[in-house]
Amino acid sequence: MKNIILTFDYELFFGIKSGTVEKTLIVPTNLLLEAMDKNGQKGIFFVDWQTLKYLKEANTERTLSDYMLIVAQLQDIVRRGHRIELHIHPHWVDAKYNGDGTWDFTDYSHYSLYSFSQEEITSMFREGTQTLNSIARVVEPSYRVIAFRAGGWTVQPFNMLREGFKEAGIKIDSSVAIGAYRESPFFKYDFREVKTTCMSAYMFENDVTVEHKNGNFFEVPISSYRRGFIYRVYDKLFRDLLKRYATPITDGTHKRNDLPPSQKTSVAMVTMSRMCPLSVLRSIRQQKGNLITLIDHPKDYTYSVKWCLWLIGKKYRSITYNELLQNTK
Repeated sequence: MKNIILTFDYELFFGIKSGTVEKTLIVPTNLLLEAMDKNGQKGIFFVDWQTLKYLKEANTERTLSDYMLIVAQLQDIVRRGHRIELHIHPHWVDAKYNGDGTWDFTDYSHYSLYSFSQEEITSMFREGTQTLNSIARVVEPSYRVIAFRAGGWTVQPFNMLREGFKEAGIKIDSSVAIGAYRESPFFKYDFREVKTTCMSAYMFENDVTVEHKNGNFFEVPISSYRRGFIYRVYDKLFRDLLKRYATPITDGTHKRNDLPPSQKTSVAMVTMSRMCPLSVLRSIRQQKGNLITLIDHPKDYTYSVKWCLWLIGKKYRSITYNELLQNTK
């Protein structure tokens, strides 16, 4: 039987409309939690921890209120038995608060972690895990963050992040999507040539794309698929015929007016919010191995996600990274 890891990147939009904390994070995340609870599923939320940092530093009535909303929700996530893990979008350093609950992210010069020094990167890992651990330990005193996902999937070259992993106690990375490639002026990832005998999870040491049997870290790749003709037809028909259920409920957008187009492959990551439920199930069936990792974002939530979760719950069991580590000991 295949096991599913349900992962969600907990973050605002980084386009021309960031969206508000309430409508982009709080409301859709609550809908996700309700759906997973009904199906007996467990999710993993990769929290863009710098959201918390800069909301607090802005120090306005609105941003402090948003900060407390997020803290309360993250503690509710842990209380329900789900996980919060580390996610870093470092271009928060250039963000500007608009004063109305939204942020200006139009400066992408620090979109990638690699625009910082190794010492600065390690500091982000240290501060991020300390922040998330302190929030979670109000609910679960022994809680430890153990996993990481890079903002923009920019986890290469890994040698710049290795010290941060070690200092923060990170055991698992989930930034790789086998076969995917993208390059822009501000970030790049290239996972077209992953050297591993296992497509589900493998150990690595100095390079996230090279399996190392005695490595200190696990890579749990985001499941990917080649977006061929059938998938495009399914998804288009679904969006056209059931627009109400296929439209995000948020108040933000991915659209970026000032970011040049990037090169990318036809390989896509398996995500419930942007695919027809039939496409999701089809892509899961075609995955090699017994472990499937889905990626999604609360900000992209559509009502069809609830259908996907229900269908997935009927056929597959969801697990967390803790279970995965325990099973490999």
